[in-house]
Amino acid sequence: MNKRLYALVPVLLMAGCATFEPEPVSLPLTPPDQWAHKDTSGATVDADWWQAFDDGHLNQLINRAIAANPGLAATAESVIQADLQLRNAGTALLPSVSASASSGRQASKAPGQGTVTGGSTSAGVAVDYELDLWGRLSAVEGAALANFQATRFDYDTARITLVAAVATSWFEWLELRQRVEVANRNLELGERTLSLVEVRYRNGVASRAELARQQTAVLGLRNAVPPLEYQARQRLAALRVLTGEVPFAGTPPVADIAAVSIPKINPETPSDLVTRRPDLAATEARLTAASADIMQARAALLPAVSLSAAARLSADGFLSLTDPVRSVNGLVGLSQALFDGGQRRNNVAISQSRQIALLESYRGSLLAAFQEVGDALDREALFQEQEERLQDILARAEESLRLTEVRYREGADELLTLLDSQRSVFDVRQQLSQARLSRLLAAVDLYKALGGGWEREESRLVTAQAQE
Repeated sequence: MNKRLYALVPVLLMAGCATFEPEPVSLPLTPPDQWAHKDTSGATVDADWWQAFDDGHLNQLINRAIAANPGLAATAESVIQADLQLRNAGTALLPSVSASASSGRQASKAPGQGTVTGGSTSAGVAVDYELDLWGRLSAVEGAALANFQATRFDYDTARITLVAAVATSWFEWLELRQRVEVANRNLELGERTLSLVEVRYRNGVASRAELARQQTAVLGLRNAVPPLEYQARQRLAALRVLTGEVPFAGTPPVADIAAVSIPKINPETPSDLVTRRPDLAATEARLTAASADIMQARAALLPAVSLSAAARLSADGFLSLTDPVRSVNGLVGLSQALFDGGQRRNNVAISQSRQIALLESYRGSLLAAFQEVGDALDREALFQEQEERLQDILARAEESLRLTEVRYREGADELLTLLDSQRSVFDVRQQLSQARLSRLLAAVDLYKALGGGWEREESRLVTAQAQE
């Protein structure tokens, strides 16, 4: 009997005749040959791209966000769940082994007879295995593997998005702080002019209307400061939430947006972009999972073949297998649905439709990716030129204001001329601050659009380790 059981083991452990082999995902469109901006003098994007801004505060914030952001931690748990689902899918390709044992004792007594006692004990092992003749089970595992890869890529995308959000919020806070400083400087300038007008008014040179006009201007400048301070506090609170900290707690850091370096970035070629963005890789993985789903649906149209074997020992006696009776049996099962109202064929059509929808979504994602890079490159060039022009304009406006103050003090110019000069300086200072922020945000968006230095090989290594 044992020899028969051993002879069945290789049969039960034989591999299925069909396996799922994913086909490479072809690009649904042809990438352009080059970007509209052909300047490639900058540095290529690496995984720690935020360090190119040379801002120690930003580096600390991003490190805290990666370690403590709740949303990123939840996404990491999704990767763990997908890994466990992959492991569950792989177990369907292996035999299932179960064991059972029982022992009992009974007593019976017939009328006029003595009590008769007895017992029985049995133990057995059963092995069940479904032959994967049509590749259905391997397709299930292939879909689970592709979904795990997509979830891993989703985590990489979430990580890049989080880092970009932290950098954006930090730069916006720096710009708001600078706008507060600019507003305070404008207020100081307005108050200095008000002092000058008051002196002229007391000496009978300036009219009451001029004094009231300047007093109104100072009140307006003073009223502009609190809203900017409020916006800065709100932005800092949002930044603390991104880093997993309690909002509206702690003291604001001391930093200056002018001290932040603006890196020069090399976008490389559009064809490289396809392999450098994890969101595109996630869509490719889901396309692979969709092809596995189609294979599953098609295999469900064919008969299922299963093998089972069992070995059993039984003996009379309670908790005893002395001189047991041995039995071994094997069974080949074949099942085929004859009529299901077209449900399984509809499942094939549904899987094919989902694959087409994913392919169109992939094409849309590629178009959006090319647009994001091109737009970021455009904005980077635009605001660099704008900031350079505004610096020159500010220097001229401040010189004009200085000369106008002198002429007003000497009575050669009216107050309205001085106010116009002040307003020009105020406006240019605000525009220069916003242009600086726009350049920083364009750089962040470009880093993000280029994939944030993401490497597909790193995710492949993680996937291979999980598969093992």
